[in-house]
Formats: sequence, C-alpha cells, structure tokens
Amino acid sequence: MDNANHQKILSDVDGVLVNWEDAFTSWMSKQNFTVVKEKEYNQYTRYGITKEESDALVTRFNDSAWIGWLRPLRDATDYVPELAKMNYHLECITSLSSDHYASELRKLNLFNHFGTNVTKTRCIGQGQDKDDILKEYEPGHWWIEDKPRNCDAGLNAGHKVILINHDYNKWYDNPDVIRVNNWKEIIELLRGEK
Repeated sequence: MDNANHQKILSDVDGVLVNWEDAFTSWMSKQNFTVVKEKEYNQYTRYGITKEESDALVTRFNDSAWIGWLRPLRDATDYVPELAKMNYHLECITSLSSDHYASELRKLNLFNHFGTNVTKTRCIGQGQDKDDILKEYEPGHWWIEDKPRNCDAGLNAGHKVILINHDYNKWYDNPDVIRVNNWKEIIELLRGEK
C-alpha cells in the first residue's frame, strides 16, 4: 500500500477495533473476580475493588500475552478493509502499556485482524492522556474513540470525532461528536451516506 496517496484516520484501539472488555472480563474471572456493576467504564467500580487494585490488575492484563489475542470489535474486520478502497489508512493511538513486548503484541494482534490497513500504532502508557499526541497531527483528521475524555481531546486538537457507542459512554452528550454503533456506520459516514 502506498501510504503517501492515502488519507490518515486516527483511531483508538480498545473498544474501537478490538474487544478489550470481554477479554478482560474473562481474564478477571480466572483471577476469581466477578463483575458487580455492569455498564461501567472504570474497572474498580465494575468489580467493587479499590482504584489501586484495579490499576494493578489492568496493568497485569495489558502486559500479558492476552493482548496479542483480543477479538475484533463487532463488525470491524468486515468493514475496515473498505478504508483502503476509499484511500484511507488507520494510525492507532492506544493507552496500553509502556512495556515494549506488550506493544509488539498489540501491533501483531492488529496486523492479524486488519493487515496493512493499520499502518502505524503508537502505544502509550496505560491510562495516559492522548491530548498532546493528538495535537501533533494537523487538525482536521477523523479521530475514532470510545472514551468521552479522549473525544474531548480530539475536538480540542481540531479533529472530527466519531464515538463508538457502548453502554459505558451513553451519558456523554456532545453535538460536535458523531455517534455510531459499528464500523458499517463509519464507512457510510466517510462515503457521505450517513
């Protein structure tokens, strides 16, 4: 793929391209933890544990081999290949881990699902803000997210923001953010059909 002729779309990974939540829930059950509050983004609320304990468990999970085998989210593998036909490619920005090998597993997982449609993956520390990285890109790119805080960061950097709907982000209401349910709707939006 000649990336010089393709337009960049900036994308988060977890909750956008891959299903981190289901994998983490399975992993947590193997650690003998049970969800106590569904439809929550914060894992400490979801599991009824302290934030410190939650952060440590998320770090263990994100640094584990599980990261290399996350399943694609919804219809992502069906529709992401359409991007190349429309002269687009994805550059991912993901708050995963500062561990080099976790980052390599993340890249491998994305390549196994999406091939060369993902041309670059920038892994930053778990929970790290994306504000400064989004400002490195010239304003006007599409930015696809699932976390409201990072939608705001994209808007502040001058990007056009798409939010993938999840139970945990239903409360967020911003008229400058386009909400979608799946990648089919993203493709329709890019084609001007939505």
